[in-house]
Amino acid sequence: MRFAGFAILFFVTFLLFVITLLSSFGYEPIMVPLLVLVITGFVIESVRVLFSGKTTPTDRSHFLKTMVAVMVGAIGAYIMNCFLSISAIMSASLVGLIAVAVTKKFAVEVYCGAFVGMVSPQVLHDFTHTIFAGLIAGLVFYLARDIFNGYGGKLGTIACSSWIIMTAISSVKLLDTQVEIRHSGLSIMLYSLGSALLTYMLSVRLKNGPVLASGVVSLAGAVILPAVHGVSAGLLTGVVMAASFAGMSSKEKMRNELEILLSGALLGIIFIYSANHFNGAGGRLGTLAFGSVVSARGIIFLIQKATRRWPLLGN
Repeated sequence: MRFAGFAILFFVTFLLFVITLLSSFGYEPIMVPLLVLVITGFVIESVRVLFSGKTTPTDRSHFLKTMVAVMVGAIGAYIMNCFLSISAIMSASLVGLIAVAVTKKFAVEVYCGAFVGMVSPQVLHDFTHTIFAGLIAGLVFYLARDIFNGYGGKLGTIACSSWIIMTAISSVKLLDTQVEIRHSGLSIMLYSLGSALLTYMLSVRLKNGPVLASGVVSLAGAVILPAVHGVSAGLLTGVVMAASFAGMSSKEKMRNELEILLSGALLGIIFIYSANHFNGAGGRLGTLAFGSVVSARGIIFLIQKATRRWPLLGN
């Protein structure tokens, strides 16, 4: 069960990163070495995670509660997003904040479901597909309950995996878009760094918890940025939310602000160069954050090993 959860989260993220790497050969080959490093860090840390930790016993009652909580989040965010025309980011943020206020015990599960409900209305799907995606996400959440804990973006990756699975087993089709956002690269990097850092401080330093911290930062971005950036607000709001997921990382995984800034920097880069992949899938932003956090942890591990082997590198 633990391996199944690992395999799903690893495959979805690895697939997105490899597609991003391959596409960069055509229009930005100078980024290839950096993207290779990002993928290498992700793989190394993932292997370390796989062979650490232990499996908790199966609990039927907890499984059912998990499924219900994820479904509530998915349906709630979907109704706001697709029927009430509230933006996907604002919808998921509101669901997360409501979950914290109503049921802290299952706020994480509800927030995960909210990312399923962030699916774009332009994606070829219907409400039934969302129900099935929510059920899949609930199952994956339970399968992955003992793996990758503390790595920001895990919840979104679970949601994204549900939509990737739906594309394989149903008529759901993600968006086939071609966008160019490199001209906004500086703004993307700055907002990615700022959002990741702010969320981390709210969650870890001020002890507000990851769901509340991410929900507040994402909602603030959705409210404030349209008044500041006009036509580019949608793009940058997405950056803020994605980076807030990186900032949800625990202190055990991202031990200080410098480490969270590294994950924010990697996220900004991946955000720019993956702009045309997995578009429309609920949870895509979380997948970018998850891969960036895991990769950052892997790169830090490599640096630590190198400085122990060659002490002069640490001077």
